Amino acid sequence: MFGPKKIDYRIPRQSSRLWRSLLTAFANEFVTNPGSNNIREVMYKIGHRFATQSPLPTCNSLDEFKTAMNSVWQDLDWGWVDLEETPASLRIIHHQSTNAYLINDVFGEQTKIWGPAILEGAYQKWLSAMGAGESLKVTQSDETDEFGTTEYQLKA
Repeated sequence: MFGPKKIDYRIPRQSSRLWRSLLTAFANEFVTNPGSNNIREVMYKIGHRFATQSPLPTCNSLDEFKTAMNSVWQDLDWGWVDLEETPASLRIIHHQSTNAYLINDVFGEQTKIWGPAILEGAYQKWLSAMGAGESLKVTQSDETDEFGTTEYQLKA
């Protein structure tokens, strides 16, 4: 007989760590926002919800913050982030979030529009939690390249 114990054993071994976490955030957001027409907005909210589900420890410097975020991304096999302070903004460069050509092939060309919004929402939530406030916003500043690198900026 195929009982629950056997299913419980297989589930974590046959689904990617990334997708388990991300799909939970997807499901929760779609339940609370079933009528949304703007997929980019929904994906942003999913990223925000994901970051809420994955809170970072208190960080006292940008290096600690980067390390904390990279710990989350490493655990999910979802690339890594670099941070760079400029006089006008904080640059957030996320590397290897996807194999952009592979993802586009699976989900279609529209992925370029909504895919990066997931990270944008996550970074907004984490930065707000670290004290960035509501007046500073994370926005995508460059298209995702073929290696899955996307740049964002935190600025007023």
